[in-house]
Amino acid sequence: MALVILLLVIGTVYGLHFSANRWAVEASVPIFAYVFWYCLGAGLVLLSISAVFRELPKLRWNHLRVYLVMGCFGIAAPLALLTWLSPKLPTGVIGLVVVIAPIITYLFAMVLRLDRFRWVSIGGIVAGLAAVLLVTVPDTSLPEPGMAGWLLLALLAPISFAATNIFAATIRPPAVSSLTLSTGILLGAAALMLPLMFATGQAWAPPAATAQGNIALLTAIGINVVIWWIFLEIVRNAGPIFFSQSNYLVVLAGLGWGILLFGEEPSPFIWGATALVFIGVALIAKGQKSGLAGARVT
Repeated sequence: MALVILLLVIGTVYGLHFSANRWAVEASVPIFAYVFWYCLGAGLVLLSISAVFRELPKLRWNHLRVYLVMGCFGIAAPLALLTWLSPKLPTGVIGLVVVIAPIITYLFAMVLRLDRFRWVSIGGIVAGLAAVLLVTVPDTSLPEPGMAGWLLLALLAPISFAATNIFAATIRPPAVSSLTLSTGILLGAAALMLPLMFATGQAWAPPAATAQGNIALLTAIGINVVIWWIFLEIVRNAGPIFFSQSNYLVVLAGLGWGILLFGEEPSPFIWGATALVFIGVALIAKGQKSGLAGARVT
């Protein structure tokens, strides 16, 4: 029951992240600086908690590699992109794009021979592709037809998230607590964003000029404190298949926050694409379950 509650929390909270990104851009907070400060802020909060529990991140090379690689592909690169795209696409659509990551993860795993071919999982990939086409092809699916190009660019984010999932399965050090790993990942992302912030001329320090900018930054810090710790804890205790169910909640939460905070009105095509994403993720999860069952039998 506790894991189900954590699943509900992470789905609802992560869906709010896209709204916080939009607030930051609308408040003219530099994008790279915004990502740096919320990664640093969340990392320092978790570092203080780690110190209390005496679980400070280890600084051996195999640990540092994980912090930097997962910080880059799991936070810095995709979230900087999504923050930049936040005023160009509806909040709910960005949430819809992000949860295609499990489908892309399976595709990567199959190509790299980390998983095997299953027809039911291929059905999930087809459903995910159909969801993207349903949003990008019809002229009436998005508020403006010109948004289709931005949507295709946004697909780089779930590709990056999928790469993070693969890295987590192949380079994560053994016997590392979720608290320690989430702390290292967030601080690793901040370390990557710091030189990028200065190199792009976006050096900036809080507070923001407006209350909206400060609220966006504090909201993003709080969200990242919660989601990374919970994500790693759920996967540690129940595995990635159970965690994949949070993708349904992220889609609905993203649409819900967009309607509540920005008055967005998703078209029938968006709702249809949402249903296809649900089907796609469910088929991928079903394929993974059948694979695990077969492995136990043999």
